[in-house]
Amino acid sequence: MSIEELMGELHKLKRADKLRAIQALAQDLAVEEETLVPNAHYEVWSPFDSASTANALLNMLNKSERTF
Repeated sequence: MSIEELMGELHKLKRADKLRAIQALAQDLAVEEETLVPNAHYEVWSPFDSASTANALLNMLNKSERTF
């Protein structure tokens, strides 16, 4: 089946079925990429206990609030 035929058939689907197709394709792409290894441990940095970083984030938030 060509991509044009497939797209034509997808356009005929009901909304819920379109969303299921999107989810299935997104899952396939995620599995193909495998950027993260299942059950592996990854370090996540946090500004917790970092006063200078917390102040920088607070300044950015305050600045963005003034622009709205």
